[in-house]
Amino acid sequence: MNNAPVIEGAVMLDRVLGEIQRGLVGNLPWLDVAFGKAQRLVKTSPGGRRYTTPNVYAGGWDGHGPNDYVEVSPDSEIGNFSFFAIDDPQIVQPGVGLKEFRTPYGLVVWFDCRRVFGANDVRNTELLKAQVINVLSGRSGFALTRGHIEIGRIFEQAVNIYRGFSLDEVDNQFLMHPFGGFSIEGTLYYTEVCPL
Repeated sequence: MNNAPVIEGAVMLDRVLGEIQRGLVGNLPWLDVAFGKAQRLVKTSPGGRRYTTPNVYAGGWDGHGPNDYVEVSPDSEIGNFSFFAIDDPQIVQPGVGLKEFRTPYGLVVWFDCRRVFGANDVRNTELLKAQVINVLSGRSGFALTRGHIEIGRIFEQAVNIYRGFSLDEVDNQFLMHPFGGFSIEGTLYYTEVCPL
């Protein structure tokens, strides 16, 4: 199974996210799949209410087609997963040839403690945060080829984890044991060779 569905031939931000996706699944055995950047999809309920869901490129993951997207709202059917919520803007430093970019990011991680710890009565969210931070900060051996990751804030309350998405239709019980989640926010710094 493709545990890190990435965009083939990716450049710029998609290249960086693909590297991080591979670093996460390569260093976190409990993470079933690390998705890339979520798109905000606006849907309308049968009652006419509009809401926004996070949807990520599936890239052939779990039987999906090469151009399919999958919703990554809290769902035990996906397993333990992560995805990126990327906010505008991507800041470009002036220069010729090698461009420097700076992009704010949010990494959302959702998990089922039973699948992580193999027991129904264990909940250690801080351990999982520490493991993800170790990967992002390079202490696990993973490092971006042309850039670095700055970690700024960590969120654990439901309203902050899926900020920017409408989860009113999903009861906040998705964070009750055995389920859990958190979001790590910061800035991605990377360089890309750009034509003149």
